[in-house]
Amino acid sequence: MRKSNLIKLGDAIEQLFKKEKLDVKMSRFAVKNAWEEIAGKVIANHTISIFFDDQKNIFLSLDSAAVKNEVMFSKEELLKKINQFCGYELVKNLIIK
Repeated sequence: MRKSNLIKLGDAIEQLFKKEKLDVKMSRFAVKNAWEEIAGKVIANHTISIFFDDQKNIFLSLDSAAVKNEVMFSKEELLKKINQFCGYELVKNLIIK
């Protein structure tokens, strides 16, 4: 009797996502698209760019000193919201430019 090399489609997709790190890429994309929902309207309106690196850092470029100060004080809460949105730890550090 021959062994079957069949696997479930869901398992195959999950393996592909992990191998190609597509789950992380899709989460980053989702965070950017839902930024106003995650960070709030004020922070989102003053966000110029959002960038992620491979060391679990998120870089925010903001156009207002007052908003930068607000984000500095609420950094841990914002990281928590991002990770809760993704359902896993996508980011560890938030760096403001």
